[in-house]
Amino acid sequence: MLTLVLASVRTRLWQYAGALLVSFMSASLLTLLASVLDSVHRAAPSHGAERAAQSLLGLVGGTSGFAALLLVANTLVLVAQQRRLEIGTLRVIGATAPQIRGQIVGEAVVVAVLGGMTGAAVGTAALSPVLQWLIRHGVLPTGPQAGISPVGFAVGVLSTVVIAVPAAWAAVRGPLRMSPIAAVRDASVEGRALPVGRTIAAVATLALAWAVWDRYGRKSGVHEAINGAMALCLTLLIAAWLLLPLVVRPVAALSALPGRLLSRCTGRLGAANCAAAGPRVAAMAGPVLLAAGLSAMLLCGNAVSQATVTAHSTLQQQNNAVGMRILMTPLIVYAALGILNTLLLATRRRRQEFAALRLAGSTKAQLLRMLGWESATVVLSGLLMAAVVITIFLAGLAARLGPHLTVAAVLPWGALAQVVAGCAGLGVLGVGRDAPSSVRKPTTGSGPPRDRAAGCRRTPPAADPSVQWSE
Repeated sequence: MLTLVLASVRTRLWQYAGALLVSFMSASLLTLLASVLDSVHRAAPSHGAERAAQSLLGLVGGTSGFAALLLVANTLVLVAQQRRLEIGTLRVIGATAPQIRGQIVGEAVVVAVLGGMTGAAVGTAALSPVLQWLIRHGVLPTGPQAGISPVGFAVGVLSTVVIAVPAAWAAVRGPLRMSPIAAVRDASVEGRALPVGRTIAAVATLALAWAVWDRYGRKSGVHEAINGAMALCLTLLIAAWLLLPLVVRPVAALSALPGRLLSRCTGRLGAANCAAAGPRVAAMAGPVLLAAGLSAMLLCGNAVSQATVTAHSTLQQQNNAVGMRILMTPLIVYAALGILNTLLLATRRRRQEFAALRLAGSTKAQLLRMLGWESATVVLSGLLMAAVVITIFLAGLAARLGPHLTVAAVLPWGALAQVVAGCAGLGVLGVGRDAPSSVRKPTTGSGPPRDRAAGCRRTPPAADPSVQWSE
């Protein structure tokens, strides 16, 4: 089994590239943070300094681990969707569901271990300069010394495995539930928009969000209110990610209106493709939701905290600014990687579809316009769900922090606009990066195919170059 797993990972390395990079980045960051906390603890500082380090580890590690979990899950879901025909064929020839599940989960473990060990080594090497930077900017007091931390290395490697295993297990569960014949027959057909398991998970997540909000509502204080609202926002982001397939069809219908006016055929076809492929579009919109939601949560939460009675001093504001830079940097990198990776995977898997459209008479420019309308639907779906979550987040903050606000909180509209523009730009870039090579006109190879029965060559039917779509 191990030999088969390693060979499969080697042949599908381009598919697992996104998960490998996310695992590497997550392991390097978590190793670095755990090593910082270990260094602070070994230096025996005051209680306040250790609490500052723990807070830093919790905020950065929690948000980055959350981002890595969803991005790895998105990548593994797309890989599993691309392998539905292979999974069905293996089951037809006698492979059992536990064997296939063990292979795919084993591939995820191999990718996680490779990325985790490499990232943990990089995080350990970066400990000294980062620790000096934190001390120089007043985030940590003087005293902690850099050194190899076995605890930090173990945290970095094990965290990636803990993230990858349940994600791979959930991704392969759907294709293995149907019969082998049905899996082969429906390999190229999108499944139902919202499977039963995903619906149950979404309902459970919403119930958890309510329980979290109720728990923090029993506590008083500014910090408890902000922490409760952020915990609610993170839980709602998971629920929104699970419910994304329900948003795709109405957003596709909305985007079809300008598409039909500006690009009659390609706009209509792009909207129809998105409406018929809800799970695929939802997987592509997931990183957009994650990027916009987490970035807006941090920006708005920082703006609200600045308006409370506890954030008047210049030193506190400077520390908040440093903390925001620490939090936003890995999130921006994760979001960019996740958006580009999912869009590239989804575009590459449709090369046969693009080839059929080219043979039917469509031009390369028309296919690119169709992909442009599809990317607009992807970005709008993610941004819409993020806007709903952030609205609930801000409403909860306003309800809990009303008595504590000394001045009106001014939301960072400029920064939020940059987040929206960045997500849209990455969506267009993700489609445009691989689309030109994917929509090239298909060739027939070095020569016409040979008819084995007659022993002669036959000429395949060529596409009529005069037949093209009319915009």
